[in-house]
Amino acid sequence: MYQTAILVFNYSAYYVQQNTTQEDNMNHTSRPDTFEIWGIIMQARAVAYNVRRKELMEQGLTPEQAGILNILHKDKNKIVTPAEIAKEYLREPHTISVILKRMEEKGLIALTKNLTRRNMIRVTLTEKGESARVEAFRLDRINKLFQNLSDEEVKTLYSLLTKVMNNSVEAMAEFESRTHHSLDIFHEYDIKLRSESSP
Repeated sequence: MYQTAILVFNYSAYYVQQNTTQEDNMNHTSRPDTFEIWGIIMQARAVAYNVRRKELMEQGLTPEQAGILNILHKDKNKIVTPAEIAKEYLREPHTISVILKRMEEKGLIALTKNLTRRNMIRVTLTEKGESARVEAFRLDRINKLFQNLSDEEVKTLYSLLTKVMNNSVEAMAEFESRTHHSLDIFHEYDIKLRSESSP
Protein backbone atom coordinates (compact mmCIF):
# COMPACT_ATOMS: atom_id res chain seq x y z
CA MET A 1 0.00 0.00 0.00
CA TYR A 2 2.83 2.39 0.80
CA GLN A 3 5.20 1.31 -1.99
CA THR A 4 4.40 4.32 -4.18
CA ALA A 5 4.93 6.78 -1.32
CA ILE A 6 8.21 5.07 -0.37
CA LEU A 7 9.39 5.29 -3.98
CA VAL A 8 8.54 9.00 -4.12
CA PHE A 9 10.34 9.82 -0.87
CA ASN A 10 13.37 7.67 -1.73
CA TYR A 11 13.67 9.55 -4.99
CA SER A 12 13.14 12.81 -3.11
CA ALA A 13 16.05 12.01 -0.78
CA TYR A 14 18.23 11.28 -3.80
CA TYR A 15 17.15 14.49 -5.48
CA VAL A 16 17.87 16.60 -2.37
CA GLN A 17 21.36 15.10 -2.27
CA GLN A 18 21.89 15.92 -5.93
CA ASN A 19 20.51 19.42 -5.42
CA THR A 20 23.30 20.25 -2.95
CA THR A 21 25.78 20.21 -5.79
CA GLN A 22 23.33 21.72 -8.27
CA GLU A 23 22.56 24.70 -6.05
CA ASP A 24 26.27 25.32 -5.51
CA ASN A 25 26.72 25.43 -9.25
CA MET A 26 23.53 27.37 -10.01
CA ASN A 27 25.38 30.63 -10.46
CA HIS A 28 27.57 29.02 -13.11
CA THR A 29 24.71 27.77 -15.30
CA SER A 30 22.07 29.68 -17.23
CA ARG A 31 19.22 27.36 -16.23
CA PRO A 32 18.64 23.88 -14.70
CA ASP A 33 18.44 20.90 -17.00
CA THR A 34 14.96 20.42 -18.49
CA PHE A 35 14.62 16.93 -17.03
CA GLU A 36 15.59 18.22 -13.59
CA ILE A 37 12.73 20.72 -13.79
CA TRP A 38 10.35 18.01 -14.99
CA GLY A 39 11.53 15.75 -12.15
CA ILE A 40 10.89 18.32 -9.42
CA ILE A 41 7.45 19.10 -10.85
CA MET A 42 6.57 15.40 -10.78
CA GLN A 43 7.86 15.04 -7.21
CA ALA A 44 5.98 18.09 -5.98
CA ARG A 45 2.83 16.96 -7.74
CA ALA A 46 3.00 13.41 -6.34
CA VAL A 47 3.52 14.47 -2.74
CA ALA A 48 1.04 17.39 -2.90
CA TYR A 49 -1.59 15.08 -4.43
CA ASN A 50 -1.09 12.63 -1.57
CA VAL A 51 -1.49 15.39 1.04
CA ARG A 52 -4.79 16.46 -0.51
CA ARG A 53 -5.95 12.87 -1.06
CA LYS A 54 -5.36 11.90 2.56
CA GLU A 55 -7.11 14.90 4.06
CA LEU A 56 -10.13 14.39 1.77
CA MET A 57 -10.32 10.69 2.71
CA GLU A 58 -11.71 11.87 6.07
CA GLN A 59 -14.74 13.15 4.14
CA GLY A 60 -14.96 10.19 1.78
CA LEU A 61 -13.95 12.34 -1.20
CA THR A 62 -11.15 12.19 -3.76
CA PRO A 63 -9.28 15.27 -5.06
CA GLU A 64 -11.04 14.82 -8.40
CA GLN A 65 -14.47 14.76 -6.77
CA ALA A 66 -13.69 17.87 -4.70
CA GLY A 67 -12.50 19.64 -7.85
CA ILE A 68 -15.68 18.75 -9.72
CA LEU A 69 -17.80 20.04 -6.81
CA ASN A 70 -15.92 23.33 -7.05
CA ILE A 71 -16.45 23.56 -10.82
CA LEU A 72 -20.19 23.03 -10.35
CA HIS A 73 -20.32 25.68 -7.61
CA LYS A 74 -18.38 28.17 -9.71
CA ASP A 75 -20.58 27.54 -12.78
CA LYS A 76 -23.88 27.03 -10.92
CA ASN A 77 -25.66 29.51 -13.21
CA LYS A 78 -24.44 27.72 -16.34
CA ILE A 79 -25.23 24.39 -17.95
CA VAL A 80 -22.33 22.07 -17.09
CA THR A 81 -21.92 18.80 -18.99
CA PRO A 82 -19.61 15.81 -18.44
CA ALA A 83 -17.76 16.78 -21.64
CA GLU A 84 -16.98 20.25 -20.26
CA ILE A 85 -15.70 18.78 -17.00
CA ALA A 86 -13.54 16.29 -18.95
CA LYS A 87 -12.07 19.14 -21.00
CA GLU A 88 -11.18 21.16 -17.90
CA TYR A 89 -9.60 18.12 -16.20
CA LEU A 90 -7.85 16.87 -19.34
CA ARG A 91 -9.45 13.46 -18.89
CA GLU A 92 -11.28 11.19 -21.29
CA PRO A 93 -15.09 11.62 -21.11
CA HIS A 94 -15.66 8.00 -20.08
CA THR A 95 -13.28 8.45 -17.12
CA ILE A 96 -15.22 11.51 -15.94
CA SER A 97 -18.49 9.62 -16.44
CA VAL A 98 -17.36 6.94 -13.98
CA ILE A 99 -16.42 9.58 -11.38
CA LEU A 100 -19.73 11.42 -11.87
CA LYS A 101 -21.70 8.19 -11.49
CA ARG A 102 -20.05 7.52 -8.12
CA MET A 103 -20.74 11.09 -7.04
CA GLU A 104 -24.38 10.70 -8.02
CA GLU A 105 -24.62 7.51 -5.97
CA LYS A 106 -23.30 9.45 -2.97
CA GLY A 107 -25.94 12.13 -3.51
CA LEU A 108 -23.35 14.84 -4.23
CA ILE A 109 -24.59 15.67 -7.73
CA ALA A 110 -27.60 15.14 -9.96
CA LEU A 111 -27.36 13.95 -13.56
CA THR A 112 -30.34 14.96 -15.69
CA LYS A 113 -31.07 14.66 -19.39
CA ASN A 114 -31.67 17.86 -21.32
CA LEU A 115 -35.30 17.97 -22.44
CA THR A 116 -34.49 19.61 -25.77
CA ARG A 117 -31.26 17.72 -26.46
CA ARG A 118 -31.79 14.23 -25.05
CA ASN A 119 -28.23 13.16 -25.77
CA MET A 120 -26.87 15.86 -23.44
CA ILE A 121 -26.51 15.28 -19.70
CA ARG A 122 -26.54 18.21 -17.28
CA VAL A 123 -24.54 17.96 -14.06
CA THR A 124 -25.81 19.95 -11.07
CA LEU A 125 -24.73 20.31 -7.46
CA THR A 126 -27.03 19.00 -4.73
CA GLU A 127 -27.39 20.43 -1.22
CA LYS A 128 -25.28 17.57 0.10
CA GLY A 129 -22.69 18.26 -2.58
CA GLU A 130 -22.48 21.94 -1.68
CA SER A 131 -22.02 21.09 2.01
CA ALA A 132 -19.27 18.63 1.08
CA ARG A 133 -17.60 21.28 -1.08
CA VAL A 134 -17.61 23.84 1.74
CA GLU A 135 -16.07 21.32 4.14
CA ALA A 136 -13.51 20.17 1.56
CA PHE A 137 -12.20 23.69 1.06
CA ARG A 138 -12.06 24.44 4.78
CA LEU A 139 -9.30 21.88 5.15
CA ASP A 140 -5.98 23.64 5.57
CA ARG A 141 -3.23 21.08 5.08
CA ILE A 142 -2.77 22.21 1.49
CA ASN A 143 -2.09 25.76 2.71
CA LYS A 144 0.99 24.44 4.52
CA LEU A 145 2.55 23.63 1.14
CA PHE A 146 2.76 27.37 0.43
CA GLN A 147 3.34 28.73 3.93
CA ASN A 148 6.91 29.90 3.31
CA LEU A 149 6.11 31.61 -0.02
CA SER A 150 5.39 35.32 -0.25
CA ASP A 151 2.29 36.59 -2.04
CA GLU A 152 4.48 37.63 -4.95
CA GLU A 153 6.11 34.20 -5.12
CA VAL A 154 2.69 32.51 -5.14
CA LYS A 155 1.58 34.73 -8.04
CA THR A 156 4.79 33.96 -9.93
CA LEU A 157 4.44 30.23 -9.25
CA TYR A 158 0.85 30.27 -10.51
CA SER A 159 1.87 32.14 -13.67
CA LEU A 160 4.80 29.83 -14.42
CA LEU A 161 2.86 26.61 -13.80
CA THR A 162 0.05 27.89 -16.02
CA LYS A 163 2.57 28.40 -18.84
CA VAL A 164 3.98 24.91 -18.31
CA MET A 165 0.47 23.44 -18.31
CA ASN A 166 -0.49 25.23 -21.54
CA ASN A 167 2.73 24.08 -23.21
CA SER A 168 2.06 20.53 -21.99
CA VAL A 169 -1.48 20.57 -23.38
CA GLU A 170 -0.14 21.61 -26.78
CA ALA A 171 2.55 18.93 -26.68
CA MET A 172 0.05 16.28 -25.61
CA ALA A 173 -2.35 17.27 -28.40
CA GLU A 174 0.44 16.83 -30.93
CA PHE A 175 1.40 13.48 -29.41
CA GLU A 176 -2.19 12.23 -29.38
CA SER A 177 -2.81 13.31 -32.97
CA ARG A 178 0.21 11.25 -34.07
CA THR A 179 -0.30 8.13 -31.94
CA HIS A 180 -4.02 8.19 -31.04
CA HIS A 181 -3.22 7.30 -27.43
CA SER A 182 -5.94 7.77 -24.82
CA LEU A 183 -5.40 10.65 -22.40
CA ASP A 184 -5.95 8.15 -19.58
CA ILE A 185 -2.43 6.78 -19.94
CA PHE A 186 -1.20 10.00 -18.37
CA HIS A 187 -3.24 9.33 -15.22
CA GLU A 188 -2.20 5.77 -14.38
CA TYR A 189 -0.38 7.06 -11.30
CA ASP A 190 -3.62 8.52 -9.89
CA ILE A 191 -5.49 5.29 -10.60
CA LYS A 192 -2.76 3.30 -8.82
CA LEU A 193 -2.93 5.60 -5.80
CA ARG A 194 -6.69 5.15 -5.52
CA SER A 195 -6.44 1.36 -5.84
CA GLU A 196 -3.75 1.20 -3.15
CA SER A 197 -5.85 3.26 -0.74
CA SER A 198 -8.96 1.12 -1.24
CA PRO A 199 -9.73 -1.40 1.55
